[in-house]
Amino acid sequence: MWPFDLLKKLSRDPDVGQTRGDYIGCYLLGTETPGQHDASYHSLATTRAALIDDARAFLQGFLDAHPGLPESERAQLQSLLDHLEARIDAHLAGDTKKPLAVQGGTHLFLRPGMRARKKEQGRYLE
Repeated sequence: MWPFDLLKKLSRDPDVGQTRGDYIGCYLLGTETPGQHDASYHSLATTRAALIDDARAFLQGFLDAHPGLPESERAQLQSLLDHLEARIDAHLAGDTKKPLAVQGGTHLFLRPGMRARKKEQGRYLE
């Protein structure tokens, strides 16, 4: 039965921060509109601390760039920002296929995944 276990292990993404060849496990934080293939990534962090920093910067930047948001949506996003660490922990412990937050018709998603590692002059930068 071990060949099947090995195949299963190799076919799944590496854990966050772990490497496999030219790839590294990371958190995927981005926005997308359901029914469209328009995902936009705002963070590909390989640590929880980097994810928190990226998410905080993205949410604060979004609130600053959109002063005309309806008050209910602004309050919802500000609440997410105020309780960001707890909300991220709860989201990652639950169903990551559901959005972390919804603003208008756009979903803010957070899930584990993988990305190509950065390489310069034959050396990985991570």
